[in-house]
Amino acid sequence: MKAKLLVAILFLYTSSIFAKEGMWLPFLLQQMNEKEMKSMGLKITANDIYSVNQGSLKDAVVIFGGGCTGEVISDKGLVLTNHHCGYGTVQGLSSVEHNYLTQGFFAPNQAGELPCPGLSVTFMIRFDDVTSKVNAGIEEGMPDTMRSRLQLKNIETIEKEAKVKTGYDAQVKSYFYDNTFYLILSEKYTDIRLVAFPPNGIGKFGGDTDNWAWPRHTGDFGLFRIYVSPENKPAAYNTANKPYKPRKSFTLNIHGIKQNDFTMVYGFPGRTSEYLTHDGVNEVMNVLDPARIAIREKRLNIMEEAMRQDEKTFIQYASKQAGIANYYKKWKGEMLGLTLNNAVEKKKTEEALFRKWVNADAARKVKYGSVLDSIAACYARQEPIIKLNEYINEAIWSAELIKKASLLSQIKSAADTVKSLDSLKRYATEHTTFLNSINKETDQKIAMALYPMYSSAIASNELISTTYLEQLYANSFLSSTEKMNQLLSLKTKQEINAAIDADPAYRTWHYYDSVQKGNLVKLKASTYRINSFYGRYLKALQEYKKGQQFYPDANSTMRVTYGKVEGVQPQDGVTYNYFTTLDGAVRKHNPNVEEFQLPSRLIELYAAKDYGRYAIQTSKGKTVPLAFLASNHTTGGNSGSPVLNAKGELIGTNFDRIWEGTMSDILFDPNLCRNITLDIRYTLFVIEKFGQAKWIVDEMKIVQ
Repeated sequence: MKAKLLVAILFLYTSSIFAKEGMWLPFLLQQMNEKEMKSMGLKITANDIYSVNQGSLKDAVVIFGGGCTGEVISDKGLVLTNHHCGYGTVQGLSSVEHNYLTQGFFAPNQAGELPCPGLSVTFMIRFDDVTSKVNAGIEEGMPDTMRSRLQLKNIETIEKEAKVKTGYDAQVKSYFYDNTFYLILSEKYTDIRLVAFPPNGIGKFGGDTDNWAWPRHTGDFGLFRIYVSPENKPAAYNTANKPYKPRKSFTLNIHGIKQNDFTMVYGFPGRTSEYLTHDGVNEVMNVLDPARIAIREKRLNIMEEAMRQDEKTFIQYASKQAGIANYYKKWKGEMLGLTLNNAVEKKKTEEALFRKWVNADAARKVKYGSVLDSIAACYARQEPIIKLNEYINEAIWSAELIKKASLLSQIKSAADTVKSLDSLKRYATEHTTFLNSINKETDQKIAMALYPMYSSAIASNELISTTYLEQLYANSFLSSTEKMNQLLSLKTKQEINAAIDADPAYRTWHYYDSVQKGNLVKLKASTYRINSFYGRYLKALQEYKKGQQFYPDANSTMRVTYGKVEGVQPQDGVTYNYFTTLDGAVRKHNPNVEEFQLPSRLIELYAAKDYGRYAIQTSKGKTVPLAFLASNHTTGGNSGSPVLNAKGELIGTNFDRIWEGTMSDILFDPNLCRNITLDIRYTLFVIEKFGQAKWIVDEMKIVQ
């Protein structure tokens, strides 16, 4: 009876998740998902979504920068993404005189678009299964270390040959913990220019308070443009470059959405861990997340207090604060969701059924009988290792001046050759750039608050005194340009090395860098061991669930996820409607609270009901739709992803998930997990009416 009950529980659990759960490989949709997607409302084919031989939706989706998604929305290389994805770039373009973060930016024409040094977008060309090539020469029973070395050697050969043969960038990526490998060809473009960027009062409206929350009223978008050589090829920035002519661009649909409409998200989700055992989930809930949350909370409190004091500090820390706060709140929601879902016990239930299946066959028992116990042993051994790693990353390296002491190590290395002494001026330039990006007093407060947390959790005998930190920030060569110039004016390598060895920031950095390097050796070995067992576990699961839909964890490669427009009941007595409007943003407007200050021009447009063709009629009158909820399975990296309707037309831009469902990286609950999308009508309204940049809208293909 108990076994039957476990089977029934697992059936109810798995049968519900397959309707929406999953980050699917686009080149496998035809064989794995197309039938289900059609039954849910899809009007186009899998070949329209991904094709190598003809232009498909794939060709309009890009990796934006280093960790977001973007989409091409015109035949002139216009790229739409999230405001928060472009925030760091726009921060670098801003100054007190031209603060594009608070004032916004809308180019008056193409000539007025701003170059974005260091920014890139990358297109995917094709994916090919190279598993057999990666595993060439591997024999049954070969030791894991030998197997891994041979795979790495084969991967290196495959990548080199593909790059020479095609001219594209080539990378082999692992799926299902090294059970499957795909070769990915891609092409990167580096002349990217800023076209439009709403002010914080729109693009960051609600700030940290509303982050990961619903109802949401954040106009989280930014527009950029790809420029290329006259031959339409990637090229470094040049005034002679022209807008990129894409193979495919999205059509925008402003007809609107309704409850239960089919939706899909196309993008590059970063990292998920859907196949963790209960021991892995326990590590997240009781080791990693609690440490991260406590440390970041103190850091954010100090940072935010300093940012309120003056505009220069605000500009210095705006992007940093946003990045730190983003995952701080995500981890809090993740812990809540895993707790509410009783995640550890759910995993134990699944594992009990898996063990029963394994033990029912003698050959399977030999092959897989010990895999779960081996994984459990790995987690037990690695707890102190991974805890130390988190505290160094989150607490020790939060003091930017101390972390930057790596620059002194570079100077010391350069000083070891007489020839390099003549080129030390570049270090002075790098140092000046660093000093301009921090407030030294704020950085010192962060160090004083977080270093005791490290000592309390890891090694109480390593407590650094307040007096020592005060002297460090006052006397280190890193503390001012003048002191750095004194160091670089020394005449011999012996003098330079002796001075650096005595520097308190360098000594502190050197100690913790050594500790981390030693710990990383252990962590790397532990990760290798545990992943090898997970590889065996995933291979067993594929046999166990043969015939079922089965998708790999996200790994920053192209994926499609699908669901429907729908609200949610996150807790008893609480219901989230599936969309929000400008009315809600205006109701939240508070001129005394920075996070909720709408720009005056937006208030004027609201008062005049000047919405153009983007208006909708509700029971309370005319307004503009702002955001909506859907049941697509998304994660970090999906920021900026196109959200598409059944015809593959762009209806919005993915930018968040609800707080109650952030555990979806580990455990997807179809009744709770929702992604948050910025309605394309609000984006266009802001560009055309608020930004008075109709010329940008005019180059898009819009249907109604």
